Amino acid sequence: MTFLVLLLVALILLWTPWRIGYPKEVLAPWVNWAGRRGRDWLALLAIFSLLVPLGLLLWGVQSLFYGLLTLILHVALLLLCVGRHDPLGRMIQDCHAAWQRGDHAAAGLIAEQQLGVVPADETETLPVAVQGRLVAVTLQDYFVPAFWYLLLGPLGAVAWRLLWLTAQRPTLPAARPAAMLAHALEWIPARLLGLSLALVGHFEVTLRTLRDLAGDWDLPGGELASRCARAALSGGTVEPVATEQQNDILIETRQLMIRALLTWAVIIAFLSMLG
Repeated sequence: MTFLVLLLVALILLWTPWRIGYPKEVLAPWVNWAGRRGRDWLALLAIFSLLVPLGLLLWGVQSLFYGLLTLILHVALLLLCVGRHDPLGRMIQDCHAAWQRGDHAAAGLIAEQQLGVVPADETETLPVAVQGRLVAVTLQDYFVPAFWYLLLGPLGAVAWRLLWLTAQRPTLPAARPAAMLAHALEWIPARLLGLSLALVGHFEVTLRTLRDLAGDWDLPGGELASRCARAALSGGTVEPVATEQQNDILIETRQLMIRALLTWAVIIAFLSMLG
């Protein structure tokens, strides 16, 4: 059923208006409320208490209607864990369009306001910065929830989303421990993503980059994935990207991430057939 759930969620994200999951961040109100019920780890425990009724609900619907309710609930919960950025769709369209028409100032403003990318002093580095943001968001919105769903079921994916939402709210008492746990939970998926990028890009260079970075615990998962993506696309070229080639960086990166997702899909389908 795992592969079927992931397939249904992928089809919903691809072919329905819910390209970013539910229209609203359903878990955010709970995080904002429960994240203030104590200090540090106690507040985080209050946030995680949501998993108890969800677990009871999953247990209660087992075998009802031949498992149809379980399938629907798994799909609904996994949709909760999808990010709201649409990294493989509309996320970078405005920034890319502004850069393509030569309006670099507008592209920098869009990147800062919509993507959270602070433009560097050198305008020419903006596409590379946006590229890193695109890879990091794809990791957090798609790969990490899918990984923990495969390993622990829907509660694992929901736990990741709760941690990520809490870590993004530094005013909450639970933000610091949530950021620590979120970093730990994305550690393995980030390295698996780096390996899949090696399979769909320049293999040897990307694998060497991954080997050099894999043991660094403090390195954020998004940064590791971004470096692997650059290696997969450039093949280790150290020269700066020519201006006429920068228009294609974001498109090529998005295609690279799609190929990496397809690689995961093929592996998951194969494992599902093996039982």
